[in-house]
Amino acid sequence: MSGAFLSRVVFMRRFTDYVLLDQKVCQLASSIETNLLVYTNPQNLSVEKKKFFEALEKKEVYNPSFTYVPRNPLYSYFTLSPSFDTYRNELKELIRRSGRDPLGIIFERKILDLFDRMEMIRSVGTENFSSNSEGYYGTIEPRTLNLAKELLAKEHTTEEKTINFEKAKELVTAFLKKKRLPYKVVPKVTHGSKFSVNVRTKEIMINDSIMLSPGSIKRLISHEIEGHIYRYENGLRQPYTIFSRGLSKETLETEEGLAVVIEQMQGINVDPQLREYAGRVLAVDIASKKSFFDTFTKLTEYFGKEEAFNITLRAKRGVFRQDTGGAFSKDILYLQGLLVVQDYLKNAKIEDLYFGRYSVFDSQLVAQVDGLKAPKFLPECVSKKS
Repeated sequence: MSGAFLSRVVFMRRFTDYVLLDQKVCQLASSIETNLLVYTNPQNLSVEKKKFFEALEKKEVYNPSFTYVPRNPLYSYFTLSPSFDTYRNELKELIRRSGRDPLGIIFERKILDLFDRMEMIRSVGTENFSSNSEGYYGTIEPRTLNLAKELLAKEHTTEEKTINFEKAKELVTAFLKKKRLPYKVVPKVTHGSKFSVNVRTKEIMINDSIMLSPGSIKRLISHEIEGHIYRYENGLRQPYTIFSRGLSKETLETEEGLAVVIEQMQGINVDPQLREYAGRVLAVDIASKKSFFDTFTKLTEYFGKEEAFNITLRAKRGVFRQDTGGAFSKDILYLQGLLVVQDYLKNAKIEDLYFGRYSVFDSQLVAQVDGLKAPKFLPECVSKKS
């Protein structure tokens, strides 16, 4: 390779226009990124759930047969999509443009994340989905599975549930106003979990079909607002929009683990939630090898039938068939993320994770990026120590 060529490459990388690259990556991400759960949540859930419990009453084995929303051409797994190839080629070109300094590596990791996410979405409902899901979210670490089993073996207590949706909305809205955050509380459309947040639409979603405990409301505020929304809002303040989108596919693992750490620092009783997370890990472990019915049956040793069904559904949604092994491995991240963040905080400050949305594995790169603004939003338990 000639010296002139090397000099040209060094010059291009040294003077990479990262503001322009940020715009292009985020524009492409907006076109590619989609809510994966739209594709993995079964369309015929209510019908199949009824069939499952009717068969259970008769002591018969029944594995649901789920149908999913049709994918648009971009995400059609067996159809060659010109759009898909266009996006893929654009991503490759963006990788070529990025430099090898910390910010360049951050952009490259984001682009590679988009590659993997596209492939996983395309494979929902096909034989490839389980392996693509595992490739994207990872596999269960032995220590995570051991912790899950320990948590499930512990005695547990339940909190009295006295708060309906309207009261919960009132309490959460009051906190949002206090912090001057332009988010609204809305009923949750899909009821796979008690609550969640959509930072793009500025919505906090609460399951309006269940009652909540006072502890659940405190947990919602710590987890969804101080854990997730704060990092997103801090990311929006940075010179590069990518900091609000998540820098790599490990971001979600850190997001969920960090949220639980914040709850613990706030003195919230996280045992009920950790038990549910443990159930999710066990479900993924069993579902990867066994059927929906077998996974459900094992979970009823630890949970009531309704909760066991919901946890099994989370682990089996999106897979090709329900009468054999195959799992959607996203649910391992919650408990595994807790361990990852706890390890990180042995030698770092929690504030170091609040410049935007990124994983503990990105934090050293983030620390080397010039021009980042100090976090505006920090959890109250952290702010009081500062």
